[in-house]
Amino acid sequence: MTLESMSIEQLAELREQVNTLLADRVSARQRELSGEAERLSALIAQPNGKNASQARPKRPVKYRDGDKEWSGVGTMPAWAKALGPDLEKHRVA
Repeated sequence: MTLESMSIEQLAELREQVNTLLADRVSARQRELSGEAERLSALIAQPNGKNASQARPKRPVKYRDGDKEWSGVGTMPAWAKALGPDLEKHRVA
């Protein structure tokens, strides 16, 4: 039976069947993709089983001037710049 030979009622019923089948398949695919997205989110949030929000351990102090400390990493603080060449005298052993 070809589409051209079908009555309007038969074509309407066929359309309903196609719409139902299509909706079921789309829903199944959405569930599948949702599960995959959750799995990928878990991998991104916890690389190597660690929580991504964990802070790094504090770096050891390399320079100290009284109560001011600097690890030697990142932007040099103003107090260290002010020391100039005397900075090495304040190096922690």
